Amino acid sequence: MSDNPGVPGPPAPGSGAGPAGSGASDPFGRLLRSIGGRDWLAAVLAGVGAWVAAYVVAGISLLLTVAVAAAGGSGESSIGGATLPDSGSTLGSAAPDVQSLLSGVSVLLGAPAQLVALADFGRLHLAGSIPLLGVSGAASLGFVPALVLAAQVVLAVVLTRRVRSRALGTWQLVVTSVVTGLVLTAFTTLAGLVLAIRFPSSSGVAISAVHAVGVGSILGAFVVGALSAFLASPAVLARGRVLATRVLGTARVAVFQIGAVVVLVAVVLIVVALVAQPSWGAALPLVIGNLSIALVALGFLGGVGVAGAGGVTQTASVFSGSSGWLWLVVLLVLVTAVAAGLALAVRRNDRARTTLDWVVTPAVWLVAGLVLFVLGTGVFSYSATGSSAVSGTGSMGVAPWTPIVFALWGGAIEVVARYLAPVLLPLLGGRVLLVTSRLVGSDPRAVAVPSWSATPGAAGGAAADGAATEGAPAGWGAGTSAPFVGASASAAAPMSPRAKKVLVRSLIAGGAVVVVIVAGAVTTGVLRANVWGPAPTVRNYVDAIARGDAATAEDMSEVPDDAAMLDATVLKSAENRPSDVRVGRVTTAGDRATATVTYTQGGKNRSGQVELRRTGTSWLVKDEWRVTTPLADTVSITAASALEGAPVSVGGKRIGKISDGSFRSLAYPGTYSVQVGGSKYFTGGTKTVSVGASTSPYVDFEPKATKQLTTDAEAFVTDQITACAAKTDVSALDGCPWYGPYDADGAVKYRVTTMPELKVETSGSGSVQVTSTSDGVVAYDYKSFFGDAGHDEDSFDVYEYLKVEDGKLVAGY
Repeated sequence: MSDNPGVPGPPAPGSGAGPAGSGASDPFGRLLRSIGGRDWLAAVLAGVGAWVAAYVVAGISLLLTVAVAAAGGSGESSIGGATLPDSGSTLGSAAPDVQSLLSGVSVLLGAPAQLVALADFGRLHLAGSIPLLGVSGAASLGFVPALVLAAQVVLAVVLTRRVRSRALGTWQLVVTSVVTGLVLTAFTTLAGLVLAIRFPSSSGVAISAVHAVGVGSILGAFVVGALSAFLASPAVLARGRVLATRVLGTARVAVFQIGAVVVLVAVVLIVVALVAQPSWGAALPLVIGNLSIALVALGFLGGVGVAGAGGVTQTASVFSGSSGWLWLVVLLVLVTAVAAGLALAVRRNDRARTTLDWVVTPAVWLVAGLVLFVLGTGVFSYSATGSSAVSGTGSMGVAPWTPIVFALWGGAIEVVARYLAPVLLPLLGGRVLLVTSRLVGSDPRAVAVPSWSATPGAAGGAAADGAATEGAPAGWGAGTSAPFVGASASAAAPMSPRAKKVLVRSLIAGGAVVVVIVAGAVTTGVLRANVWGPAPTVRNYVDAIARGDAATAEDMSEVPDDAAMLDATVLKSAENRPSDVRVGRVTTAGDRATATVTYTQGGKNRSGQVELRRTGTSWLVKDEWRVTTPLADTVSITAASALEGAPVSVGGKRIGKISDGSFRSLAYPGTYSVQVGGSKYFTGGTKTVSVGASTSPYVDFEPKATKQLTTDAEAFVTDQITACAAKTDVSALDGCPWYGPYDADGAVKYRVTTMPELKVETSGSGSVQVTSTSDGVVAYDYKSFFGDAGHDEDSFDVYEYLKVEDGKLVAGY
């Protein structure tokens, strides 16, 4: 017999001869020598294989991400500053510089290595500075790529189970597991540092190497590798320990339930990304595991949120106005929870339940919730220094209280295993129970040690009873009336027909209540999201705009003051109103919501945002939403001072007037015909303006002269010429189109023999210019300084500025 109970068997061959008792004085050496070469090899291979598997999965994920992003891009991609064209080659073109080439290689090889370090709970560090400006900063990001971590754990477990021998004791298992952890730590750390991402040096900017190696990745890699190898053979841990076996069995059921839900949600996410939302596909290969975990946390009635970002903490759950799809995840969790309770009962077989099970089952699900919390949460930090210093930290992912909710689910599953399983399992049939037992195994029973007075037959019966529990559950479907009665418990009395009826009716009623509650919850979630939520309100609102029903749109919104164009007549007159309306992403925060709307206008795709406010909730579930920021843009109409006070009309309806040279109003998407009126002498005319395009709707009106202005301006100048001809004093001819004669002595008699032909023009500012297109002729009679009578004729032209004041033409100067 070995001197050390923890190390069974004789010393390893070839350990060398020594003095008596030397093995007892060196137990650690005996422990190391007792581990065979195959087990040492298995420990090393498990660590190496785990890192390789994680690196390969990380690389494939990155390649898929780049491929999906490039499929929707311009056909070019860049790696580390070097641009790779999609086709063709130019042999005579300049080769990329060495630094850019090395940077591209570091990204190509280093990015998967950093993802592996992140999967081992590292943090991606980035630091840089601009010495010329005296600015420096650093940032870090930590999240666990769940898919990469899963590949690491799975291959470590598979290699360990395939290569390692099954004769190891507990301490031997500990040593080999530590070796696996150390090997994985070494590969993760060295690869992360050697393959750090390096950027090419640039003048004035310094960026340090980017890597995810740190204390977290070192400890994380060791724990992941050691635990994966240690738990690869759970039978060693449970050897002779009934409680440990039962705890591991409960954990096995929990892993089956939560793993099945995560896998199903991941498959649905992939299908949705590929079919319904292709734009999601670029980031999906990297975060598929994390997104699935977050959705599963919501399905377990937990929460997800953001904390520390700008001092804001927000948490969302299925009860905060979620969509009906999340309630389907809740339903999936509920169904799998019932199945987990039944599977837990199958694993226990017919052993008597203990009070400790009320602690073990919630504790196991609590630990599972903690694992999902760690895997589903990302942390970040940043700092920058310059003229001032800023810094901050935050986290995003599964809410910290979610593991408590998982523990409550564990309690509910224990209730199913104790009280619902005895009724349902006998109805499922032996084959179903046998398959379930093969999946989840069966718990051993505690074998009573016979006392000295016990008879050999009694001891043999006890041993046989204990051995029987190691196989498939013999009690299920074997015709036993009380399959959950333990070997040491007395058989239950058979139920009377009346009691059976009461039990069946109670179960049916209870099941009906559960179905009604679940159906009601799902229906309520669907109705709140798709009928009473902000999205249907936005859809009805935009549909009303599309069909020209401004009254309905006004009833659903809060119309601001500057909204004269949000009128039924105006909207009806609009062309190119929205069509093919689609409501996109809706973001809800408390009683506020923002919806993105896409639509077609004039054959082109347009988009806009609508903000809403929850005005009330009736019957606890029916939300009422009202649009606070309409799907409208401000139309700006400007005009010259000559059109001040002119009426503005759209679609034949007057909506305002020009004030201080402009008029502004909100308008729904569409093309409008805007008419600006005028006065006796000027009119604005009619122009079209389009609302909903990428540019702001704007239109400017210049005054246009009326026929009355031309007539009155010509008459004004003609009257001026006539008035000048009536004058007799040469010195009084100021402002007249002629002057003279210069040698006149005394009065002069003027007579216009030919009137000039006039042309009237207006400017954008509203001024009036009257010019002559042909000269006029004036004749005059006078007496010269010498007393001689004189007669002469002279031609003249007209160049006169006029303006309108108080509705009348006056001289401009």
